[in-house]
Amino acid sequence: MIHADKAGGGAPYVLAIASGKGGTGKTLVATNAAVLAAATGLRVVLADCDVEAPNDHLFLRCVTESASPVAVPVAEVDPSACSACGRCRDVCAYGAVRILGASAIVFDELCKGCGLCVDVCPEHAVLEAPRRVGEVVSGPVEGRPGLSLVTGRLDVGQVKSPSIIRSVRAAAAALAGDLVVLDAPPGVACSAVAAVRGSDLLLLVTEPTVFGLHDLELSLRLGRDLDLPMAVVLNREGTGEADIEGLCRSWGVPIVARIPFDRRIAQVYARGDLVADELPELAQVLPELLEVLPGISRRGVMSL
Repeated sequence: MIHADKAGGGAPYVLAIASGKGGTGKTLVATNAAVLAAATGLRVVLADCDVEAPNDHLFLRCVTESASPVAVPVAEVDPSACSACGRCRDVCAYGAVRILGASAIVFDELCKGCGLCVDVCPEHAVLEAPRRVGEVVSGPVEGRPGLSLVTGRLDVGQVKSPSIIRSVRAAAAALAGDLVVLDAPPGVACSAVAAVRGSDLLLLVTEPTVFGLHDLELSLRLGRDLDLPMAVVLNREGTGEADIEGLCRSWGVPIVARIPFDRRIAQVYARGDLVADELPELAQVLPELLEVLPGISRRGVMSL
């Protein structure tokens, strides 16, 4: 039986599940691990941080209790007050401000809301206004005692995924669970960094293919740069010849679970069902994965 040691002020254990590329089985691992952990008596929050394409809700029916918009500050210019002096353009590190004709203009997609352009404008012609970029929805999972789901959704046409992800993580932390499982977006870009930064363990899901090997190394570099304890789940074992084990040995990162290639897993996943429910004999690798957490995490708040 796994339980949470609430030493250290009762902060939840944060397990980030990520991958260097899409399609490795990250969501398969995240949803089933969260369900199995909740079945042991833990209060578990599954946070879907893949805000451009969230899909955890396809496998877990969430009873919505909260739905909150996410807005970010975006600079706006009053052309009637602007003298086109160029100070706002010169101070912007992101190239979001340009001088066109007699006034400055702001490209919303590039603006990071840092406020420097507002501070340096001598005419007070630059202001900041909130701009909606998405929403965060949360609530308990129907039929799964102890399990809650938090989902972030980026609005169509928006590009500021990290803002949504930070709101998802804040909402998950506010639910005061014993374990927070972060289903991170694939890759190693800004959105992935926002999702996994500061987690207690970065669990990387990969496959034994050339692409899996290449992108796993990128993810390992990201975890090292963020100073995160790491472990690997090898999915679809037996389908390729890439030396995942050799790469993990060279990095000193353990493979803590191996999921065999099995057509039944794909069938269950395609139906929107859970391996934990439909194929318990294959799902046994996931409880084993949860049991090794104490030996890997620097905090050690999970124990047998």
